[in-house]
Amino acid sequence: MRNLVSELQRRNVPRVAAAYALVAWIIIEAGSVLLPTFGADEVTFQIYVIVVLLGFIACLIFAWVFEITPEGVRLDRNVVRKPNQSKKSGRVMNYTIMGLLIIALAVSMTFNVAELQDDVPLTAFGQPAIHDSIAVLPFTSRSTDEENALFADGIHDDLLTKLANTGVLKVISRTSVMEYRDTTKNLRQIGEELGVDTVLEGAVQKVGDNVRINVQLIDAKTDEHLWAQSYDRQFTMENVFSIQSEISAAITTALQTALVPGEQNAVARIPTKDIRAYSLYVSGRENLYLRRLETTQEARKQFEQAISLDSEYAEAYVGLAESILLLQINHAALPRDDALLLAQDNLDIALSLDPELADAYATLGLMKINIWAQTRAGQENVEAEAAFERAISLNPNHARAYMWFASLRGEEQRYEDAIAFYHRSLQLDPLGRIPSSNLPTLYARLGQNDVALKLWLDAIEIHPEWPTPYQYIAVHLLGMGRLDEAIAWNRKAQTLSTDPTLGVNITLGIYVQFGELDKVRALLNDVPANHPIAASVEGFQLLFDGEFEKSLDAFSDRIDNDQIQPFMLVIAADAALLAGDLSKAREYIVRRAPQLEGDGELPVDRLTVRNVVKLAYIHRQNGDTKRADELLKASLAVVQGMPRHGMFGHGILDVQIYALLDRREEAFVALKEAVEGGYRSSVLFDNWLLDIDPFLQSIRPDRRFEETLDKLAGFNAAMHQRIIEAEESGDWDQLMALVETF
Repeated sequence: MRNLVSELQRRNVPRVAAAYALVAWIIIEAGSVLLPTFGADEVTFQIYVIVVLLGFIACLIFAWVFEITPEGVRLDRNVVRKPNQSKKSGRVMNYTIMGLLIIALAVSMTFNVAELQDDVPLTAFGQPAIHDSIAVLPFTSRSTDEENALFADGIHDDLLTKLANTGVLKVISRTSVMEYRDTTKNLRQIGEELGVDTVLEGAVQKVGDNVRINVQLIDAKTDEHLWAQSYDRQFTMENVFSIQSEISAAITTALQTALVPGEQNAVARIPTKDIRAYSLYVSGRENLYLRRLETTQEARKQFEQAISLDSEYAEAYVGLAESILLLQINHAALPRDDALLLAQDNLDIALSLDPELADAYATLGLMKINIWAQTRAGQENVEAEAAFERAISLNPNHARAYMWFASLRGEEQRYEDAIAFYHRSLQLDPLGRIPSSNLPTLYARLGQNDVALKLWLDAIEIHPEWPTPYQYIAVHLLGMGRLDEAIAWNRKAQTLSTDPTLGVNITLGIYVQFGELDKVRALLNDVPANHPIAASVEGFQLLFDGEFEKSLDAFSDRIDNDQIQPFMLVIAADAALLAGDLSKAREYIVRRAPQLEGDGELPVDRLTVRNVVKLAYIHRQNGDTKRADELLKASLAVVQGMPRHGMFGHGILDVQIYALLDRREEAFVALKEAVEGGYRSSVLFDNWLLDIDPFLQSIRPDRRFEETLDKLAGFNAAMHQRIIEAEESGDWDQLMALVETF
C-alpha cells in the first residue's frame, strides 16, 4: 500500500486530481450561468456536468499512464528520469494548482459575490434568485366561439385558485388581472403595476373532442421566458383539471418553490366532472364579480342551475351563498332573515363536501359579520374572525377574506387593524374595486377627511366607471356641508349605476333642506314598486311633509307586517320622537340595537352613541333626569373623540347633548365651532332639520339660535343657486371639480 501511494505521488496523480477538480469547478460554475443565456435546458446542463465528471476519471488515467516531459508526452515506462526530475515536476504542478485555485476563487467571487447571476434568467439549475410572486393574465381564447371564450376564462380562474391555495407564492387576485384583458401594456409595466416578479400568459383552443392549452412563464423585469409548455389532451373535465394541476406544479418548480402535501392535494383536486355545471359556475362567478344588482341575481340563478346538474359541486354552493348574502347586504333585495338562513344552509353543504374550501370559510365570515353587526350582542364577531383565519390559512392569497376581515375590524372599531387588512387585500388585489372604495371610509372614521377624499379620487382614476367611490364622495361631502358638490357627485354615481334608487336618500335629504318638496315627491314616486324600500315610501313622504303622526302610523304598519328593512327602524324611531310617541321610539331603537335593552350599564361607543342620546332624551321627557344625565355624560365623552364632519362625523351631537344637559353656553360654543368648520345641515346626521330638532328645545328661544339659522340659510341659498344653475345648464363638472380644493 505504501509503495502504491509513493508511486501515485511520483507520477503526480494527486496533484493532477487537485488541478482537474479546480478546473472542473470553474467549468461547472461558469456553465451554470452561461448555458441558460443560450437557451440551454436542465437536461443539457446535466449532460454537461456528467461530461466534466467523466473527464476527471480520464485525467487520472492519463496521469498514471503518461508523463509530460520537455520532449513532449511520453509513456511513463519509456521515460528516463534524471536526478531531482520528479521534485521539479512536482513543484511545477504545485504552482499550477495554486494558480488554478486563484482563478477558481476569482470566478466564484465574480458569479456569487458580485451577484452577476441575479441578472440571468431563472433556470432549474438552482443558481438564480427565487421568484415569489405571480400574475396570471386572462387566457386568450383562440376561437371566435363564445363558449370557448367562457371555457378559457374558467381555466384561467381555476388555475388562479390552485396557485393561490399554495402558501409559497403571492398570487394576484382575479379582479386585478382581469383589468389586463386585451391590454396593450407590456409585461414589464404590468409587473410594476401589480407588484410581481413573474407573469403567466396562456391560450386555450377547444376543437371538437380535443383541447390545447399553451402557457408561458415570463420574468416581468427582464421579459425573459422562464418556462413554457403546450398541453394537447382529449377534452374531459378530468383532463382539464389535470392540466391545471400540472401547470401549477410546473410553475412552482420553475420558480424554485415547493408544494407541501396539503397544497399538492388542493392543486390536484377536481371540483366537478360536469362540463355544463362547470360552465354555469364560471359564468356565475363572472357575474358575481361585477357586484351589480342584476348580475348578482343572474349569478344566483346560475349557481342554482350548476347545483341541479352536480349536487356535489361544493364551489357552486359557496357561490350561491355569497350571491344571496350580497343581494341582501349590497342591494337589500332579499329579506335579511331569509337570506341568512339560505346562506347558512348552502355553506353547510359546501363544507360537508369539502371541509378545506377556503371560499366557504371566507363567505361564512361575511355572513357572521352581517349577523353580529345588527345586534352586537352575540359571539358572531369571534366566529367570523375564526372563519377568516381559517380561510387565510387554507389560501394565503384570498384577497376577499382579507377584505371582509377588514370590514369586521371596522365594525369592531379597531380601525388601525382594519386599515392593515385592507392594505394586505390590495397587495393581493391592487386594482380591487371594493377595497379601494372601502379603505378611505376608515380614514373618514378617524377624521382624516382629506386623506379619505384623496383615496377615493385615486380609486376613480383606476376605475372611472365604478359608481361606488362617486357615491361615497357624495355622502362625505354632504357630511362636510358641501351640499351642492354632493348633489353633483351623486348624480354622476347614478349615471353609472343600474340601481334605480342609488343615492336617492342623498338627493332627498338635500332637497328637503332646500325646501323643494315637489322634487322630493317626484323622487319618491319614481321608486319601483318591487324595490325593497318601496314599502316605506309613504312613511317618507308624510315625514317630509311634516305629518309626523301619520308618518309613524305608516312606518308602524309596515313594521308590524315585516315589510320594512332593519335600517328603516331608525327612521321610524325618529318619526316617533317627532310625533311625541316616546314608547314607540324606544321600541324601535331597541329593536334596531338590542344591546341597548335594559336599565343597566349600556355600551356607549361610536356606533351606539346616537341611539343612546335618543334614549337619554326619552328618559328626560319621562322625568328620569338622573338616568338621562348619566347617559348624556357617557355619550359626550365618546362624541368628543369623534370627527365632527364628513361621512362618519357626529355633526352637532355635542350641541344636542349640551342642550339636553341645559349647558347652554357650551352648546352655543360647540354650535359656532360646527358652523365655522362647515356644518350646514342635519340631514345626514338626523332625520329632521335643525329648526325642528327636538333635542335643542332649551336653546331654541335664544336669539343666537335664530342668528345661526339665518347664517346657515345664507350658505345654503348660495349652494342651492349653484345647483339650479347646474340643472339648467346640464354642466355639473364645475361643481365636481371643487373637490380638488379640499
